[in-house]
Amino acid sequence: MLKAVLSRLAALVAVMFAVSVLVFAMGSLIPGDMTSVIVGQEGATDEQFAKVRRDLGLDQPLPVQYVRWLGQAVQGDLGKSPITGRQVSDDLVSQIPVSLELAILCLLLSTLIGMPAGIVAAVHANRRLDVGIRTLLLIIFSVPTFVIGILVLLLGSHLAPQLFQVAFTPWSQDPMLHLRSMAMPLLTITFPMAAMTMQMTRSAMIEVLSEPFIVTARAVGVRNERIQYLHALRNALPPIVTFIGFQFGVMLGGLIVVEQIFSLPGLGRGMLEAILTRDYPMVTATTLVFAGAFVFINAVIDLLYPVLDPRQRPR
Repeated sequence: MLKAVLSRLAALVAVMFAVSVLVFAMGSLIPGDMTSVIVGQEGATDEQFAKVRRDLGLDQPLPVQYVRWLGQAVQGDLGKSPITGRQVSDDLVSQIPVSLELAILCLLLSTLIGMPAGIVAAVHANRRLDVGIRTLLLIIFSVPTFVIGILVLLLGSHLAPQLFQVAFTPWSQDPMLHLRSMAMPLLTITFPMAAMTMQMTRSAMIEVLSEPFIVTARAVGVRNERIQYLHALRNALPPIVTFIGFQFGVMLGGLIVVEQIFSLPGLGRGMLEAILTRDYPMVTATTLVFAGAFVFINAVIDLLYPVLDPRQRPR
């Protein structure tokens, strides 16, 4: 087990190094740089541009700039935003908990909805109950996220204004208001995620329910509930967990629309604002956070495989 953990950690470091090189290179190849953001375009002289580039080290070769940036990043210094004047790491510290909380709550709630619905749909495959469950959830999944967000916003403000709150409130300020401010964003992304989880669970369960050991269990008189919710579900878990972990990584980086609609100060909204203002240090750092979260989640899932499936344990 220790060997597997060390192997995954080494792979994680290698992937993050490759991502950092790619992100830094792409940021450097984009037309314009921090010099144009700091100095401006109108009325600036060549001497001003040269001085700022020299002060920022942008006159050095690209590999030298990368090594200097990487050395600072490893120490926790991700640079300073030329737009806000704040340290990038300080902004990330305030943004990450918002996005992480929303993603985790969505993952838990969508799993609690999608997995039972997928199991019931698989048990009643191609019957009315299965068709009804799939039709309802897949219709929800087919609606774009921004449309769901606007509908939730409109319905919530008219039908239950005392429950919903648009303005974001930190947990430290008022826990109840914080939960209310997270309710509508959570509903917006939970149901599409639940629909995908349901479909994946149904497919995995149908495949397992046709296995010979399930037929044998039924033949010897094992109760259907035990077969469905113990034997079949346990063997169907690996692909379901893989899918959920993959979706978590994608969702963490895909909260831009939801956070923008509901004015949540998370990573997605911060990334969008950084792109619009050409805040290169913030864009680079946020991209690395997204990549790191995705790689870390997938490494954890790989380590969970032997726990979920005894056949993959080392002998």
